[in-house]
Amino acid sequence: MVPPFLTIGEVAARLGIATSALRYYERRGLVVADTRRSGQRRYSEATVRRLVFVQMLQDAGLSLDEIEGVLAAGDNAEWKGIARRRLAQLDADIARLTHARELLDLALHCRFDHPLDECRVMNAEIDQRLDMAGSALGVAGGV
Repeated sequence: MVPPFLTIGEVAARLGIATSALRYYERRGLVVADTRRSGQRRYSEATVRRLVFVQMLQDAGLSLDEIEGVLAAGDNAEWKGIARRRLAQLDADIARLTHARELLDLALHCRFDHPLDECRVMNAEIDQRLDMAGSALGVAGGV
């Protein structure tokens, strides 16, 4: 039995993406229509699964260039290297966001009127950043 093929509109509706996105993915080489009928693109279930995989990698924050690298990887080490780099970036983003959340939480819990002038915790953070900036300037300036 020949597997059923879906039109571009059917695939787009099923995956919740625009048909223009599917065409763009084709131009980038992420997917290829399996066949054409009367000039209309048709996609197999395997190609739909590939598209879902692309979406999953996008959800993980990979760029389309990185996704191309994963799809074209010749071995495990190649695609795992891409995944490890993205994971490291996610860890850095989480650390930055956690610190940002902590700063805002501390500012909201400050007992004084304004965190710039009167909050001991905020002023300690300001002093730490100024010290770091001074140290960096000293190194860069040859001091």
